[in-house]
Amino acid sequence: MDEENGKSEPAYHLAQTSDDLGRHLVASRDLNPGDVVLTERPLVFGPKAMLNPEFTMPCVGCYKVVFTETGERCAKCGWPVCSGNCQGLKDPRHHGAECEILSLRPECVLKDMAEYYRHDALMPLRCALLQHTDPEGWKQLLDLQSHMECRTPGTEAYDEANEFIVEYLINNFINKMDEKLKKMYDITSELLHRICGIIDTNALEIRLLQGTELSALYAITCKMEHSCIPNTKHTSFAFSPKDRNDLYEITIKAVVPIMKNDHIATMYSHALWGTQARRQHLKDSKYFACNCTRCSDPTELGTYLSAMKCLGDDNNSCDGIHLPVNPLDEETEWTCNKCPVKVHNAQVNMIMAQMGEDVETVLMMDGSVTVLENLLCRLSMFLHPNHYYMYSLKHSLVQLYGRDQRYMSLTILDKKIKMCKELIATTKALDPGNARLSLYNTVLQNELHSALVMKSKHRDVKWAEDIKPLLTEAKYAIEDALKSLKDDMDEISGKKLLSVLEDNKREFDKFCKQKNLLIE
Repeated sequence: MDEENGKSEPAYHLAQTSDDLGRHLVASRDLNPGDVVLTERPLVFGPKAMLNPEFTMPCVGCYKVVFTETGERCAKCGWPVCSGNCQGLKDPRHHGAECEILSLRPECVLKDMAEYYRHDALMPLRCALLQHTDPEGWKQLLDLQSHMECRTPGTEAYDEANEFIVEYLINNFINKMDEKLKKMYDITSELLHRICGIIDTNALEIRLLQGTELSALYAITCKMEHSCIPNTKHTSFAFSPKDRNDLYEITIKAVVPIMKNDHIATMYSHALWGTQARRQHLKDSKYFACNCTRCSDPTELGTYLSAMKCLGDDNNSCDGIHLPVNPLDEETEWTCNKCPVKVHNAQVNMIMAQMGEDVETVLMMDGSVTVLENLLCRLSMFLHPNHYYMYSLKHSLVQLYGRDQRYMSLTILDKKIKMCKELIATTKALDPGNARLSLYNTVLQNELHSALVMKSKHRDVKWAEDIKPLLTEAKYAIEDALKSLKDDMDEISGKKLLSVLEDNKREFDKFCKQKNLLIE
């Protein structure tokens, strides 16, 4: 029963009619934006390693951040915990079941603890323990794809899993199990490799409010197919349990109209990567080649997110655009829409790699306006204005314009407004349902709102003629930002953005009231 929609018919059914997709979800009836497709509890979940494990680690019971060297330890197995009284230490869904296995290693060390306590090995171990703790869940887990045919010895995926997870668990814990434990859990190297494949292929990331991250496997959700134009979204509040039985329950909602018998899809890559980057990531991590509408379109839905400028040849310059002839072909040529010049894909990849390093370096350094503008100007000689590297730089710039007196001139504000509108148009074209880019759109709409309000207050703007259209547009922008954020308000970033939006909305309403303006 779909109680939220008042309909008895399930929103989906599992289908297996495609050799390419295998089992996948299909809509059982027409779905509207906001309709719940499914709600599901995880089969298993486990903590991911922290960015600096020598300094901080997640508690194995509740995943709060603990200091690696000075934090408390589980009295039985010695793994870092927030407190000896942590409720998760005895809960079989958290640390309760694994503790007996982890306690088989009697040694305790205070050096190289990031290698000694490998939190990335806990998820595979918890999966294996389902054999006894949840036999039905174990069957459902083994029904998920592992792609072991692509993870043979000698491949990077196999060798990494073997070194950091399989051998770690086998040598330190599994080989030390007594006959009783061996009868309960049949854990071999082959099984652990299969589990690693299942996790790599299917796991979803859960970001907790305390700043730590988990990986989780869901029996049905993990069977959703990928599309670079997803029609569903994982609602963020799904990871905030109403009670302990709903722990990390996930809710999938439709974000655009889905017709009966349409495939229900999510996205396993980044919406702001170009086609080649997305397809390579999916090939490396999910072992399939995406042939969706966006990937098949050289213009990427008219956004030109991967397009380059044509520089002509030795004799003639050109202001045309280079696009791949066949974006689904890794060896495709790129042709100009105005002249005969062609560029091989290998050359494009080489250029993109260098530019990518430059962009990543500047963004990681939190570059100043001058640094960002200089790089944007340099890249604009080679890339389409909507290229994803240009998007990244502009997205950072619009958040800096208008922040101090050096960047508050009318010229700068107009530049910011134009840039925001262009980025918003690209964002909405790529993600009309706010499935993946809701936070990007929220930030852009808020920056557009702020720039329009600042412009309306500028001394060079004529009050009677110009202010009302500016404020009307500003109102639409802040309303769009709030609407875009509605499913992300339980995320840390969502909470922060909501506070900013609410403050800006109050100031906006106050300003309009002071000026005796009714903005509709």
